[in-house]
Amino acid sequence: MNILFLLKSFEIGGLEVVTSVLANKFAAEGHHVVLWAFYEGKTTLADRLDSRVGLVYGHGFNSGRANVVALRKTLQDNHIGIVINQWGLPYIPARTLSKAAAGLGVKTIAVYHNDPLSNGRTKEVEAALEHCDGPLRRALLGLKLAAFRRVTAASMRYIYRNSDRFMVLSGSFVRHFEDYTGIRNADKLIVQTNPVTVDTAGPGFESLRNHTRKQKEVVYVGRLDYSQKRVVRVVETWSLLEHRHPDWRLTIVGDGPERGNLERLVDTLNLRHVSFEGFKAPRPYYERASVLMLTSEFEGFPLVLAECMSFGVVPVVYGSYSAVYDIVRDGENGVVVKPGGDGFRAEAMAEALNGVMADPDRLHRMAEQALETSRGYSVDTIYAQWESLFRELCGIL
Repeated sequence: MNILFLLKSFEIGGLEVVTSVLANKFAAEGHHVVLWAFYEGKTTLADRLDSRVGLVYGHGFNSGRANVVALRKTLQDNHIGIVINQWGLPYIPARTLSKAAAGLGVKTIAVYHNDPLSNGRTKEVEAALEHCDGPLRRALLGLKLAAFRRVTAASMRYIYRNSDRFMVLSGSFVRHFEDYTGIRNADKLIVQTNPVTVDTAGPGFESLRNHTRKQKEVVYVGRLDYSQKRVVRVVETWSLLEHRHPDWRLTIVGDGPERGNLERLVDTLNLRHVSFEGFKAPRPYYERASVLMLTSEFEGFPLVLAECMSFGVVPVVYGSYSAVYDIVRDGENGVVVKPGGDGFRAEAMAEALNGVMADPDRLHRMAEQALETSRGYSVDTIYAQWESLFRELCGIL
């Protein structure tokens, strides 16, 4: 089967990493695979691609004639039968594809990688509203938020109607999609999650089951931002734990616009057992860490959960998004701290972490359950689901 992934760019990012893993797996299973990105960007993941996977760049993020012509040529030259639009929002990729694929009989799958109720633009406005006191400013932000929501819902409806399937990453997102877009009985809507993107194979993996390499370490892995990840909460929580567990440390893996502020906060709080690692391959940290802390204000389906669990790392997470309950069973394979009436509380997160840090037997039991849960997110498992979808779309029994 000839498959094309449609991307905004192929820069370093979670969506792009997932795409590279899927593309490589599809190619290894005998499919012909091409990635088509609107622009190259400042960084690239091209070195992660199997040599059998093609990579083509367009002419900037727009639906102009040059991109339509270039994408159509790629579709025709490679006899593409299925396009996976990894940017299920905004509408530009879907619009460009609709024009480029006209009359070619191409099947399209749009993938939305967030909760339909949440996205970066609306959350930024909501965050501004949280810290706004002036009535006029609040009124203007309220109008801006309403406009963003209307535009987002309209874009989502357009993409849904111009795709053969619209994929969300959690069953809980089905109702969210219908409520947000107003589309009822969405028969083209399907649910499928992403695979673990970190290689868990190798001679050292079995030793992880015996916890012989685990250290007293809490890890955060991800982008360092405020709007979504709220990593400031990780530091605030740790400030309540460090003196109680002086033999533990916090490691922050990732980079982003908030790094400087976070480093200054660590200094202000006089925290001694915190390290900032920057953007690094996460596997070495998963191999040695015992606990992962995640305090995001919103997420789609945070792949970091399945990835850390595949190395026996116990997730302790803020339950601000519905998909977290798909993978973390509170008290069994991790801990979910549910939002209270006043939202996130560092004290509640600290107590949840203390409950596993102070109890090695409980931590061990949860780690074993986490490992077992992660099997459902292996590349082989997720590939089998994609293959079934391809056969359905192409009418192959």
